[in-house]
Amino acid sequence: MADYRRYGQSVQFEVYLEDNSLVGIAKGFQLPAIKWKTVTIETLGQVAVYEPPSRVLEALNGSLTMSFFEPELMADFFNPTKSQKLQFHQYVDVSNEDGYDAERSFTRISILTMRFTGYEHQEVSLGENEEVPLDFFCSRLVQRIHDSDKTLLEIDVFGNKAGNSSGAFWS
Repeated sequence: MADYRRYGQSVQFEVYLEDNSLVGIAKGFQLPAIKWKTVTIETLGQVAVYEPPSRVLEALNGSLTMSFFEPELMADFFNPTKSQKLQFHQYVDVSNEDGYDAERSFTRISILTMRFTGYEHQEVSLGENEEVPLDFFCSRLVQRIHDSDKTLLEIDVFGNKAGNSSGAFWS
């Protein structure tokens, strides 16, 4: 049996445009929650209410805080009518009882088609690091591990797809 007593720590989070040019380093990133709407089934004589998932997800909203944001990108990103295709590379160091485990450490790649829907101006203080918090809606989300052909998750709102490398969730 596999030994699953290990810990992962995010150590870096790089953000790339679709063409693989580095946009910057994210200070914080909240992927959209994958939450299926449910259907309530309650009939006479039924022991309990049953709420199976429907085929519809809640809105795919998330947030991103950049530690620095290139000024020439801001105009495009602040436009809520234009979708952006970004890649997020999350480096995860894995540790076990022997310390750092380079063999099990990995990079999780999240590819999102998103529209930024909000921006909160931050208090500016002399000498403080720049932070740019952004809210977004995601219409496509694909996750995989770097150097792997297996898709962990794929949600495509306009393609009407939800699944992973095992196939569609709903056939």
